[in-house]
Amino acid sequence: MRTLILDTSGPFTTVLVATEASLSAASILQGRPAEHLHEQIQTSLSCLHIEPPDLDHIAVVVGPGSWTGLNIGVTAAKTLAQVLEIPLSPIRTLDALVTGHVKPAWALMNAGRGRCYYVRYPRLTHDERQTMAVAPLDTVSNQIQTDSNSVTILEYGNTFENQLCGDSRYQSVPRLLPESLIATMKKSRLMEGDAIKALKPAYLQPTLAERDATS
Repeated sequence: MRTLILDTSGPFTTVLVATEASLSAASILQGRPAEHLHEQIQTSLSCLHIEPPDLDHIAVVVGPGSWTGLNIGVTAAKTLAQVLEIPLSPIRTLDALVTGHVKPAWALMNAGRGRCYYVRYPRLTHDERQTMAVAPLDTVSNQIQTDSNSVTILEYGNTFENQLCGDSRYQSVPRLLPESLIATMKKSRLMEGDAIKALKPAYLQPTLAERDATS
């Protein structure tokens, strides 16, 4: 099975082609995905001498992340999946961030205005974990400091490095790694048909229209 994996959630645009869950091609560029995402897709397929119809599956990071980046990546993935009539798997940013790291672990990222998205992941995959939530960093930091069982604190980016770098468990991660994206994709659900059409990104911030609707 050939899977095209797209990540436009952060400052790096990642395009991967995985064959039977092993990496076959990768293109990782820093900058706006609108400028080079489709070229990266074409280049990654061309180096394997395949075309879009040779793909069996699409996976895409759905957020949280950059509003513009996620919109571009998710739209491209949905369009390809529907045109090619193949399944699509959504990848959650923090799930990919923590994959491959020692648990129990905290994963967090900037949500703006001093807040962060966060999830605490247990040691065993079958243990109940928190759903993703958003709260002021000070609130989350207090929870982390009282959690002596967790061995890893991962931030996607480095917004809170100054506040958390004093904790020896803290690591800043600038981009989601190919091996983490592939491993997370393998555990993600398959979406087909109308479910793909209904898929929406999980943006870091609401749009202006959404803010106006709730004000």
